[in-house]
Amino acid sequence: MALITKVKVGQKLYDRHSYRQGNTTIRAEGEWQVMVVEIEIEKDRVLCSWNGNKPTWYYYSEFKKLKYKPKYRYNGGNVEKEEILVEI
Repeated sequence: MALITKVKVGQKLYDRHSYRQGNTTIRAEGEWQVMVVEIEIEKDRVLCSWNGNKPTWYYYSEFKKLKYKPKYRYNGGNVEKEEILVEI
């Protein structure tokens, strides 16, 4: 769980949630990188760029769902499930 008071501008966080694969009922878990662009502690919001897209405002309820560490390691197209230590 990410906290607004502990993140820094330029820090990478990770958004992980399930999604549907095309027009089927099959579900998969996806993980996307989120880059912190700007922090406004007094308004309880953070400007983040999700997966390299245009930055949008994340308010506390959305922001707290982000993770500090990735669940998967990406290695040249191969995905390996592994816990990776990330400095905070």
